[in-house]
Amino acid sequence: MNKTEKMFALVTEWKNSGQTQKVFCTHHNLTLGTFAYWIRKKKQSEEPSGGFWAVEAGGDAGRQVTIRYPNGVTLTTDNADLNLISRLIRLWQCLV
Repeated sequence: MNKTEKMFALVTEWKNSGQTQKVFCTHHNLTLGTFAYWIRKKKQSEEPSGGFWAVEAGGDAGRQVTIRYPNGVTLTTDNADLNLISRLIRLWQCLV
């Protein structure tokens, strides 16, 4: 098991433990800063690259398009207008 796998396993163990990060780190001889770093790395590894989720569109014009943002917001439009989709993506990029 490499270091990344070991640290990701510890992050999962902490999430299931019900302990605070501070208590968990004390019991596992970890610094709180290092552990916080690995929590962020694990979260990033679980997110889709580029910060976006899949865009689902039907093959016919005028069908519904659904955009799911990483924060859980879902937008659905009945019009598969590429201009609208482009503006929604640019809006999200301005907010992050």
